[in-house]
Amino acid sequence: MNNHLKGLLIAFFGVLMLTPDPVLVRLADADTFTILFWRGIFYALGVLAILVATYRKNTFKELKNIGRPGIWIGILSGIGGVTFIAAIQYTSIAKVLVIISTAPMVVAIISWVIINEKPKLYTWISMLIIVTGIYIVMKGDTGTLNVMGSSLAVISIIAGGYSFALTRKYSNVNMVPAMIVNALVVSCVGLAFSSSFYLPFDSLMYVIAGGILLAIAFSLITLAPRFIPASEVAMFMPLGTIFGIISAWLVINEQPSSSSILGGSIVVITLFFHAWYSSKLQTK
Repeated sequence: MNNHLKGLLIAFFGVLMLTPDPVLVRLADADTFTILFWRGIFYALGVLAILVATYRKNTFKELKNIGRPGIWIGILSGIGGVTFIAAIQYTSIAKVLVIISTAPMVVAIISWVIINEKPKLYTWISMLIIVTGIYIVMKGDTGTLNVMGSSLAVISIIAGGYSFALTRKYSNVNMVPAMIVNALVVSCVGLAFSSSFYLPFDSLMYVIAGGILLAIAFSLITLAPRFIPASEVAMFMPLGTIFGIISAWLVINEQPSSSSILGGSIVVITLFFHAWYSSKLQTK
């Protein structure tokens, strides 16, 4: 298996592992901060287990190698994780996932600012179409909860965008250990604001499953850019959005509104063709 195919498979399975996450959060049906506390703990333990299994006695060395950039990547992605969970509690999974699916475009803008990767003309055109799609998704969201949820989702993609851009900037360093910092940020926020750490057994099982899936998913997604261009990794994100909305519909009967379906389709199709076209140009 060549490195390019390996990278594609790593990215695909990483995004695929994220698909059940929003549904597991909703099924846990508990206080947001309590979920964050336990989710962060099991997420950190999962990443640590992967590192120990992979690097054994060199695990500490890998942790040390991330340096300050890795700590910032962990903090920013942790903020993205916290606001993502909070967004799901305030509005529908479909709306959150559609907004989150714009992350590749956000990364393009942030990368232009911090690592001088200027977006191409077709990227700007795609952004305009995506803004239209997001407007359709959010049209009619006049309730406070929906606005709060959508705003938190936007914060999540901005924080995550900075994290992803920094990961690209330091692609010569293995940043998988930075996901432990990510997990600890999530857990610390839960620790600071939770009034109780008790979770019913069923809820705890959902949170544990989510933490394990996160550990595997983000380890793979963080690893994939070492084998293929970041644009090709981003190509799989819209696929995750589709699977996530379908799983929410099938498992918890959260049927997306017609505006979510229409706007989401515009966003997902635009993102897919943008990623496909950009990756095609890079292979020439």
